[in-house]
Amino acid sequence: MMKKVIYFSLFFCFHIGVSQTDVDYESTMKTIISSYNANDAQKIFDQFSADLQTTFTLDKVKEFVAKNMDSQGKFSEFDLMDQDEGYRYLVQSDSDSVILVIALSPDLKLTKFLME
Repeated sequence: MMKKVIYFSLFFCFHIGVSQTDVDYESTMKTIISSYNANDAQKIFDQFSADLQTTFTLDKVKEFVAKNMDSQGKFSEFDLMDQDEGYRYLVQSDSDSVILVIALSPDLKLTKFLME
């Protein structure tokens, strides 16, 4: 019985230690929005996991920021829509709204960064 309690406790502690919370996602979104508005592609890129950095290079992030800044303007507020295959946020911009989908790794790096 004691072993079960210890294993359960270890599992619970491990789960809490590596779980991403809504606060983590909100903090990441704030960093993305402020970096985007400051035209700081490097800071957005630095939030990416190593795997995402290989497929979504710094040059692609710079292009993403420049292209969307031209067409959308600055981003303002964001609201969580759902958590299906990543956290989907409705992001308001100067001219319209977009959907940004992100997912975080256990070490809080972006593993998904996609505009729908």
